[in-house]
Order: sequence, then structure tokens, then C-alpha cells
Amino acid sequence: MFRYENAADLRGLVNVLTAFRAACLAEPVTSGLPARLVPDGYRIVTRAVHMWGREDGSFPDTAILSKTGGEDSDVAGGYPIVDFMLPTAKLPDGACSVSWKRRWVQDYPDGANRLSLDMAASLPARVSYHLGATLLSKPNDIFAIADSYSDLTTWRTECWATKPCRFDVNARFDQEGIDITVTSRGEVTK
Repeated sequence: MFRYENAADLRGLVNVLTAFRAACLAEPVTSGLPARLVPDGYRIVTRAVHMWGREDGSFPDTAILSKTGGEDSDVAGGYPIVDFMLPTAKLPDGACSVSWKRRWVQDYPDGANRLSLDMAASLPARVSYHLGATLLSKPNDIFAIADSYSDLTTWRTECWATKPCRFDVNARFDQEGIDITVTSRGEVTK
């Protein structure tokens, strides 16, 4: 699922978008999907194990593809996290998201200004290209150079081979690094 080196640049972003396409758009979420998609070096844990380090039964219908098995260590290592909410009576299609937080200094000790500007400015084009998506939310009226950039956008693309689906991209690029979450929202009815 992760074809490129996990680096705080376009390679890492493409990994996130590719993982989102495979996990959330290519086919419906099922209980067997996480096991089919788990990348080399990753493991499957429940949300309780990922958040608290132990299973307490509080999130039985979840599966998280995690590099380290723990949320804090995945974030500290800058590893993408694939989060599945398995189908239930209340959520028959399940839900899916891919999140990634990575500090620039992990890969580029002196590139924060240039990288945050480049990643923020090119994000809509990258999402559109890599996910075959159309922006539904209103685009920003202006783009100005700043110390941090954040945006929440809603997109539409084809999922499950024939259905129109919506998803959200919540992204922040600042002097520290990247923080992005791509979340499926289910089918579009119109």
C-alpha cells in the first residue's frame, strides 16, 4: 500500500492518498478488508489497543493498520495510520480514514518554510489527480504566504467501482510539519 519512502514530502503524501484509495474507495469496508491490505511491517489492532495500549472491549468493531501498535508511537514516528470502522447495524457501510502526522525535521532539517508552502499550495491538485476527485467545497479565494496553512475540503469521486462518494481532507502544514486526515463520508445521493 505504501509504494514510496515515508518522508515528509510528496512521497509521503502520495502514500497517504494511495492508501486512502485502496482502503476507503476501492471496495466497501468489510471485516476482512484490513487483513487484505495490511502493509509489510504493520499490524492490525483495535482502536482501544491503539489509543490506550490494551483491549477493553470499548471499540469492538474497529481495525487500525498501525506500524507500532500505538497511537503515540505511530505519530512520533511519523507513520500513516489507516482506521476502519467495520460495518454495524448503525453504520452498514462502515467508515474509513487515513491520517498522517510527520515533522519536517525527520527528513529535512532546514526545509520547513519551503516544504510547508509547496505542500499546502499543491494539495488540491494532488488530491484531484491521485484520487480522480472533484472539489465540492468552496475553494479558498486567496492563497498567501504564511507560517501555517490549514484547510478542510470536501471532495467527490467514484468508489466501489460505480458509486459516487464524498470524502473530506483536513490538512495542516506549519513550521513543525504535516498533519493530514482523509476521511470517507459515504455515498453521494445526488
